[in-house]
Amino acid sequence: MQFCGNIHLSPARTRYFHQQAGDLLIVDDVPCIQCDYCGEQYFEAGALKKIEADHAALLTSRKQPKRVIQVSVEDFMSL
Repeated sequence: MQFCGNIHLSPARTRYFHQQAGDLLIVDDVPCIQCDYCGEQYFEAGALKKIEADHAALLTSRKQPKRVIQVSVEDFMSL
C-alpha cells in the first residue's frame, strides 16, 4: 500500500529537483515508480545517491553540467 492507499503503481520517468548547499540541480528522465491514482512518485535509493554524488561533483567543479538555465526566485509573501 502506498501513501494514498492505492496499490496500482507503474514505472515512469520524471524530472527531479535536488537542492544541496544552496544550489539547485534539475535532473531529467529519472526512473521512478508512480501511483496511478494520485501521482506520488517513489525513487530507488541508488538513483537518489547517484544524483547526490553527481551534484557534489558539479559543486566541486569536477564535472560540468549539461546545460545551465536561469531560474526566477520569489518569496511567497511578495507575490
